[in-house]
This record gives sequence, structure tokens and C-alpha cells, in this order.
Amino acid sequence: MFSGGFAEIGFLLFIAFLLFGPKELPKIARVLGKGLGELRRASNELRSSLEEEIRNLDRPDDGHLGNPSEPVSHYGNHDSERDPGEPEPRT
Repeated sequence: MFSGGFAEIGFLLFIAFLLFGPKELPKIARVLGKGLGELRRASNELRSSLEEEIRNLDRPDDGHLGNPSEPVSHYGNHDSERDPGEPEPRT
């Protein structure tokens, strides 16, 4: 995260101490900790749901789409010919 290590962290803490004072620093740290925990939980939940979706995509089809030998009805079929089993339209 930091290339120099503890020197940068110490410097940031010193600046935060000067800006906010000793009374506000624990409150700010508590709010930041809660926010980071919430962010971590949300990212773990997102990661697990994405991994589950990827597993579902990798899984072979279990025949949820029906029998492939059956004719598939298409929505918006605009054939001009009438299906032989379809009754005559009334006029």
C-alpha cells in the first residue's frame, strides 16, 4: 500500500492530529473503521454473487429450455401462412 512504510503512516497521523485534535481523532477513526467494514462486506457480497453467476454460466445446460426436438414458438411470428391446427378466422 505505502512504499515507504511506517514513515508515511506516521506523517499522516501527525497531520490528522494537527487538523482534528486529540478529541476528534478517535471519533473519526471509529467512523472510518465502520465505513471500511461496510465496504468490505459489500465487496465480499458482490464477489460471491459474481462467482456464483460465473459458476452458473459454466454449468452445462440441464434441459431447462425444454425438449430440443419440440418446435419452438417465437414471439412476434409474422408468417402469412396459417397453422393447419389453427381454426379459420371469423369475418
